[in-house]
Amino acid sequence: MSALSPVLETIDKNLDDSLERLFGLIRLKSISTDPAFAGEVRKAAEWLAADLKSIGFDATVRDTIGHPMVVGHHDGPAGAPHLLFYGHYDVQPVDPLDLWRDDPFEAAVKDVDGVKVITGRGASDDKGQLMTFVEACRAWKQVHGSLPCRVSILFEGEEESGSKSLKPF
Repeated sequence: MSALSPVLETIDKNLDDSLERLFGLIRLKSISTDPAFAGEVRKAAEWLAADLKSIGFDATVRDTIGHPMVVGHHDGPAGAPHLLFYGHYDVQPVDPLDLWRDDPFEAAVKDVDGVKVITGRGASDDKGQLMTFVEACRAWKQVHGSLPCRVSILFEGEEESGSKSLKPF
């Protein structure tokens, strides 16, 4: 059996918990283009840093000239490769609201034309993707006790509004 098989089994076994964490992140209205949501953008950054810490990452929220960055580091074996994972936790505005079938910040798994999909603002860009990576790290550590390499994470809060803080950061 490969080292990956039990990790994939763990991911399947923990799917409900993983979805609830993703739904918690989606509920945060981290709309970076609207100053009225700056507090929600910060909450999302703090939420992500806390989640990374819960699985052993040294994670911090870093202030910028705009919205914060989340930086996380996890040690690995000496001489192991060092991976960098980038994602963004901010989302586009939801207007016009009347085009949404449901509340854009209430995530759910739904059947759409015979296919199960996760609905909610950010589910497919980019909260879903970044949480897939975090959940993979969580499952790997649950099975093997540690990650097989060094991992650094950078989660940006301004990708949807032009990433003005990324280069200076």
